[in-house]
Amino acid sequence: MFADLKLPNLQLSWPVTVLAIVAALILRSTWLRFKRNPRQLPYPPGPPRRFLLGNLADIPTKGYEWLAYAKLAEKYGDVMYFKAIGKSILSINSYAVANDLLEKKGAIYSDRPRLPMLKEVIGWTWNLVVQSYSEGFAVHRRIVQQRFQAHIVAKEYRPIMALEVRILLFNLHNRPDAFLRHVKRMAAAVIMMISYGHRVTSDQDEYVRLAEKVRETASGAPGSVLVDFMPILKYIPSWFPGAGFKRKAMVVRQLSAAMRDRPYAEIQARLNAGTAIPSLVSSLIEENMSGENVIDEQVIKNVGGVIYAAGADTTVTALTNFFLAMALHPAVQERAQEELDRVVGSKRLPEFADRSDLPFVSAVVKETLRWKPVTPLGVVHCLTEDDEYRGTYIPKRTVVVPNIAAMLHDENDYTRPADFDPVRFLSVDGTSPAPDPARAAFGFGRRVCPGRFFADDQLFITIASVLQVFNIIRPVDASGHPVELKVDWASGIVAFRNITIKALRNFRTSQGEMGVTIEAQDQSGRLPSHADLFKALWIILTCKSIQKIKFSLIEGLPGGTFHSKVEDTSLAW
Repeated sequence: MFADLKLPNLQLSWPVTVLAIVAALILRSTWLRFKRNPRQLPYPPGPPRRFLLGNLADIPTKGYEWLAYAKLAEKYGDVMYFKAIGKSILSINSYAVANDLLEKKGAIYSDRPRLPMLKEVIGWTWNLVVQSYSEGFAVHRRIVQQRFQAHIVAKEYRPIMALEVRILLFNLHNRPDAFLRHVKRMAAAVIMMISYGHRVTSDQDEYVRLAEKVRETASGAPGSVLVDFMPILKYIPSWFPGAGFKRKAMVVRQLSAAMRDRPYAEIQARLNAGTAIPSLVSSLIEENMSGENVIDEQVIKNVGGVIYAAGADTTVTALTNFFLAMALHPAVQERAQEELDRVVGSKRLPEFADRSDLPFVSAVVKETLRWKPVTPLGVVHCLTEDDEYRGTYIPKRTVVVPNIAAMLHDENDYTRPADFDPVRFLSVDGTSPAPDPARAAFGFGRRVCPGRFFADDQLFITIASVLQVFNIIRPVDASGHPVELKVDWASGIVAFRNITIKALRNFRTSQGEMGVTIEAQDQSGRLPSHADLFKALWIILTCKSIQKIKFSLIEGLPGGTFHSKVEDTSLAW
């Protein structure tokens, strides 16, 4: 009956098939967008998206990103949205927005994005700074936060800071031409003593050099940004042309493992031998061994490693900014020294207890944090749920970039933000002081820096002590005119200067007036021994009058300048 029935040919040509699939995908995508955004709210303002590539060409990736975001914010507002290759990015350029989202909505804005380069290629899943907002993160952060509370910093860490600052003064007195080396040594010495009970007597210390090697190798790896947008690139073989990022990552991965394993192995050996100096890591190991507080060994390694890796870098950058600011603003330096002379006098060095009586010096510390932020773009956050803000829709997994530099240069909060002006933080003639830059400089919400009290204390005691003993001056050219100093920033999470700074000895008074001259180096280039250091401390602490010593900042050779790569000088923060 049906033998002669002919059915229609249902075979579709491939163009029709492709069109059908594309249509189905578009319908599904539209349905999902409607389901997640039923009110059909628009995205936040931002540059118009191009076909296929979206905002790929608009997202700043070529250095000085904070300046580029700030420039775009002048047109699109303090909260901007970018979308490219399936990635959503939200740029926050005011403290008000950061407070609304990262602080008040911290429950959904505290994750970190996937970060394929750092986490999957380099292997930094152990690093608290980039860990996802998870149970593992909570364990690591709890340990660090507990041991860097304000009262613990005051009781246990301030004596170490005070000692190392005095050694810094000794080194600056004897070798002012190497002041950046001395600052690096001091910052590393404080961190290594606190973390591992390890004494750092030289900037050639194995752990100082290891951390420096990690930073130098990790910075500026070509292709690293592209990997974060196209994670499939992580599978490119390291020998493939253009895969330089992969080769660098392999080196950084090995060095990072050494940063965690080597100091941990050393302190374990010292604990077994009974020669360990009490430290944060040794206390964790002992608690673990006694059963008092069982912590996974890998977690202890990670905690020690992240403090070691991150603790010194930010301090060095902030203090470099301070030295530059003093060279550029002698009137500020003079006013701070007048306050120190009045409060502290000339027969001792500043102490932490003096801080409440040193409002202008404290304001210099705040302005150092604000003027040139150590982390201009902070560390990116990631949204774990869809959100609505100011009548716009922000999708889940959006990467949130807090432009800390823009916040701390917001003219609504800081008049003439490009100027280094500590007076803004004082109450003058009944005016209210400017907002404390710490509210943005140390991050936000549940990701705020757990070491902020420690960092603030170290900056204060170092800045106050250096100003008490030294004058920081600009170099002069052959004609005796001051050399122009410009700033050159390098890109990265921490904005290291892409320059070499040296200090020339230029004493206001003769060395003999300090009491005794101790050479910092002998003919073999040996740095001071412990005996030399303690002898120098005795001189500094007991001399009848603390003399102020001048030294000047230059780049490389006499007559050099700080070269700026920022073409638009109006944006040269």
